[in-house]
Amino acid sequence: MIIVHAEVLAQIPQRAAAREAMHAAQSAAREEEGCIAFAFAEALEDPGHFVAVERWRDRAALDAHFRTPSFREYQAAITPLLVRDSEIHIYAAEELARPVDSSPLDLRQDD
Repeated sequence: MIIVHAEVLAQIPQRAAAREAMHAAQSAAREEEGCIAFAFAEALEDPGHFVAVERWRDRAALDAHFRTPSFREYQAAITPLLVRDSEIHIYAAEELARPVDSSPLDLRQDD
């Protein structure tokens, strides 16, 4: 599995436009072959600081993602909205451990 962590710093006045570009990129990536998960989130105490976390089946799937029209459209849309170039880290993971049960919570216990 391939894990991607990216830091994206948008200009404060351009946050809404950056969110739109990210939402479109996120939606398109989630439909791609080999995409396990893809999400952008904004840092709670740092407006305009977005983080992307992606999981891909393998490096070939990630490389295919980088060649898609939707990725090129994202790059063209986001670049003029940024404070600086994004910082991207790509990790290869051999196995996944889940130390906490990730099954849905039984909310009936709250009564």
